Parts: sequence; C-alpha cells; structure tokens
Amino acid sequence: MRDDDYAAKMSELIELMRIIGNDTQQCEVKESRRKLSSSITDTLSAFSNGTGGYIILGLSEKAGFTPVEGFNARSMQEALSQACEKMTPVVRPIIMTCPFEGSNLVFAQIDEMLPRDKPCYTTALGAYNGSFIRTGDGDRRMTGYEVERLMEEHAQPTYDARVIAEASIDDLNPALVHGLIERQRELHPKVFAASNDIDILRALRVLDFAPEISADESNPSLTHHSTSGTDLDSDQGGTRVSELTMQQSENLQHALHAIDADFATLHPTLAGLLALGRYPQQYFPRLNVTIAVFPGTSRAEVFSGDGHLVTAESITGPIPIIIDDAVESLVSWTAGPPRETHDAQQTPDYPRPVLREAIANAMMHRDYAPVAQGTQVRVDVFTNRIEITNPGGLFGSVTHSTLGNPIMPSTRNQFLVSILESTPYPDGGYVIENGGSGYQQIAATLRNEGMEPADIDHTIDAFRVTITRRGAFENSAERNIAQRIVQLLEDRPSASVRDIMFDLHLSPISVASGLRSLLNKGLVESITTQPHPQKQYRLLRGAL
Repeated sequence: MRDDDYAAKMSELIELMRIIGNDTQQCEVKESRRKLSSSITDTLSAFSNGTGGYIILGLSEKAGFTPVEGFNARSMQEALSQACEKMTPVVRPIIMTCPFEGSNLVFAQIDEMLPRDKPCYTTALGAYNGSFIRTGDGDRRMTGYEVERLMEEHAQPTYDARVIAEASIDDLNPALVHGLIERQRELHPKVFAASNDIDILRALRVLDFAPEISADESNPSLTHHSTSGTDLDSDQGGTRVSELTMQQSENLQHALHAIDADFATLHPTLAGLLALGRYPQQYFPRLNVTIAVFPGTSRAEVFSGDGHLVTAESITGPIPIIIDDAVESLVSWTAGPPRETHDAQQTPDYPRPVLREAIANAMMHRDYAPVAQGTQVRVDVFTNRIEITNPGGLFGSVTHSTLGNPIMPSTRNQFLVSILESTPYPDGGYVIENGGSGYQQIAATLRNEGMEPADIDHTIDAFRVTITRRGAFENSAERNIAQRIVQLLEDRPSASVRDIMFDLHLSPISVASGLRSLLNKGLVESITTQPHPQKQYRLLRGAL
C-alpha cells in the first residue's frame, strides 16, 4: 500500500473505535505519551500468533480516541521498533507516521506469522510465559496446551501414518480399495508397472507393519516381493486384486489372504482406515461428522431458552461415505419452499459442490493428534447459513490471508490426502480432484453463483468456514442492517453499539456501517447519558 493508503486505513479504524467505544480484536490503541507501554510486547505476540492486526500509538481511548497532546511520534516509532527486537521470532511490522486531526500518530501493521514460526513470544519470558493471543479487545496469555499445539506444527505431523495394530486387512472396504488401486495404476502406470496390490497399498501407507515388527523380520524377501512366487500380479500367485469386481463371489479379503502368511502382520494405518475402512468408528468413534439443525439464526435460541434443535444426527463410515451422506442430509434439510424461477428445477440454497468441498476439506485437514481424536467435525445449520468446524487451525505456510490463494500449499495429513486423491465416491469421481485448491474452488463456485463469499474463522485449535444461504442478503446488506437497527430503536429510548451487536447478532463493522448510514440520513443521533459509559444512539422521531 502507499503511505496515504495506510493513513486512510488508520482513519477508518479510529472511526470504528469511536463508534464502538473501545479498541477491537483487530486494533490496539496505546497513548504512549512519555514512554511505550510495557504490554506492547504482549500485543505484538498476540497479533503475530493470531491473524495479524494494527497498533496505533499516540491516541487516547479515555478521551474518545483523540490524539494525545505532546506525543512524540518519532521517538515512539523507534521505541516500537526496539520492542519488536525483543520477540522470538523477531517481529517485522510496517511502521508509519501518519497525520491525523492536526497531529502525527504511529501506525503499525503486524502480519500473522507462518504456523511454522509460531509461537511468537517475548524472549525474556520464554515461550510458555511470553506467548499471547488476541481475544476480543485484549491480549490473553496462551495456555501450555496452545503453546504445545503450535510447537507441533514446526515438523510435519505423521499421526495419519500411525499403524492401527488392533485393526486388520478385514476392516478395509473391498470396493474402495479396488477403486484406489485401479486409479493408481491408471495415474502412475510406470511407477506401479511391476508392483502388486500389496506393494501399492504399502507405498501409499494404507497398510504397514506394526512398529515392533520390521519389514526384514517379517519377510526378508520383501524388497524383491514384486518378483516372488507370492506376487498377486504373477500368473502363479493367485488373483490380481485390481481385476476383482463387486459381482465376484470372492472379495478383496480372500485375495489378500491368499499371499504369504507373513503378510498377516500388516495392519491399516489411520489414514488407510479413515479413507478406505468399512467402519473406522469401531476404533475411533468420534472421527465422524455431526449435523445440528437450529430453528433460527443463533445457538442462543436453543441453549439459552426453551427451544429445541430441529434435528441432530451423526454421519459415520469412511470419509467418502461420510462426505456423500452429509451432503445429502444437508441438501434435504436446507431445501426451502419453492421460489419463483424461470428454471424447471429449484435452485438449491447451497450448491452441492461447495458443501462437498467444505466437508471434504474439514475431514482431510482436521487435526488427528491423539488429543483431538475425541472431537468431531461439526456442521451447524441455521436459517441463514451453514457453519462447518473442524479441530485444528491452519498449517504450514498457509495463513488467513493466503488461504484463498496459497503460494505453497501445505497439508497437515500428507498420507491421508495422497490416499484420498484416488479414493472413489460412491456415485463417481474422487474425493480430491482439485489438486489441493479446495477453498479456491469454493470461492469460485460461490462467485459464479452470485452468492456471498465464504467467511473463514480460525484459532489455534479450530477452523470454521461459514457459507451464507442463497438469497439471505438479496437486498442491500447495509440497508437491511439499517432497517433492523431502526426496528430495534423503535422499541427502546436508546442503545449502545454493544446492545445492538448483542440483540441483532451483528459484527462491530456491520453495526458501524448501519449506524453511519442512519446518521448521514439524519434518522439517528448519538447521545451521552449517565450512567451509561458508552455512547448511546436513539431515533430522531421527527425524521421518520
């Protein structure tokens, strides 16, 4: 951005904070009249560990976000630069001196650090005492659990490659395994030309030996197995798995067990079981998807009152079955009443490709660490949106700002993703067909359908994508919000921004936008009343 762009951004943030009455999740204000606040390193850590943010020095929150008299922008800019050097890793923000209402303020933009560089902490305090995260309008010290979760991201996780020793080849779905092997031979004929089916399953880490059994101990000739007498592809060694069909009486297990007895020590990995298993929930009952359908636009309507969920269900099975069944369930529950349309078919409220992609991404990118295996992927359906939440935040080189167009895509579960690229859906196609550009595909589909873009929210241990229902904002969003604020103020003498946010379930920016529109039209005025600490807004009755 140019210098004047930063000044404009700072002015926009200040205007928002003046309306709200305090600083925000995105922006921290410090007076710094004589010296830099000692808590500035907490904020640098919090923004670096979160999704980034802004710091404004020389502005007084107590005085209604007005410039501090006698503020020395030059010295405070240098002090902020020095504070950044006290962090591990060192924070490298953009720091500008920007004019505002006759004074100069220091404006800094702190970018989110890559997951592999987190946690960012005050060096003198160490990672466990000096790591912070932004919560609301303040900085909260991270828990030991959160710090350790971030540290785990420094290396490639291999939870998906863990051998499930209590499971066996019999726990795999023959049709899915058959489809996987056929697809691999089709995609990589040269790589797997001399490989039998077991070799392919082992190469993809669908099957592996239990940790205490090495390949050499189990079968000394394994390295030459593709030419041994027990080769499934040989004319002497039985039937080739990839030639089996569902109509044949002998299933995949019979073929697999027709080989050397040493292969009885092979077991499915977690990735193999989740992608290709008959019923993975036999071993991991919470690695599934739950769907909850709410009667309104808020959880509070159910959990804070006498309301009830419309329905709640658990979707189980291997990942391709879970995705297929979940999409069918969502389509059935969100099919609204017929609308006037020139098309013969009713346009769905949510495009199937978007739902399928979002649930597939949640299952393939979720955290499969032991501490997260008791957490399901949750799908909450409201009257105006669907929220899909999975355990585990962003991974690798992907940040909030690069999610829609990552330069170097990263995946937490590399073996699972490799398997799913060739795992068939029941009705055709494969679970991953877009080369890891799932969120780009979601964005493109919604854009082509003329729908609102998906909203992404993530924390250290969770990731949520929100898809807005088609037609939920058919009118101007600002006009709709302004009308709702007017309706609220008609029933009470005045309300603060916090009151409006809570009662209408709106974001601060949405409330600010709606109030700005009403203020400009002379329909609303701001007042300061005691004992209310925050600015109040009321209708100008004569203007309506």
